[in-house]
Amino acid sequence: MNAKKVWTVVGLTLVAIVGIIAWAFIEGKKEQAANSVPDASTIYFYGAECPHCMRINEFLESNAIASKFTFTKKEVWHSRTNSAQMKTKAEACGLDASKVGVPFIYTEGNKCVFGEPDVKKFFAEKAGISVTEESQAEAESPTP
Repeated sequence: MNAKKVWTVVGLTLVAIVGIIAWAFIEGKKEQAANSVPDASTIYFYGAECPHCMRINEFLESNAIASKFTFTKKEVWHSRTNSAQMKTKAEACGLDASKVGVPFIYTEGNKCVFGEPDVKKFFAEKAGISVTEESQAEAESPTP
């Protein structure tokens, strides 16, 4: 009878230890996921009706940029949350948030890029494609 009790206590102790280890492993994974940087460390802020953003979006689609470079798109003209985040990111880059518009890119290391020509150039470089001088001049020309 004593041997049976000893084995029961040893068995329950081992189950408890395995349970504690499993719990610690799961909690560690949760904390690691919460502290990890998302896949897209680059955020592209745009306005739905912004003509410059529309041309950037067309450039992104026609060149399949999203399949070559991972980034997150956030519309700011109709989302207070996204707009506030863009202002925070601009300030992190040392910019006056009241003077920054779209298209706007924030990337890791507090680097910011804004304005159609520079945003287009940024995405082209990240995707490994060249932007011709002609297409760059088109991007810089004023919208009628």
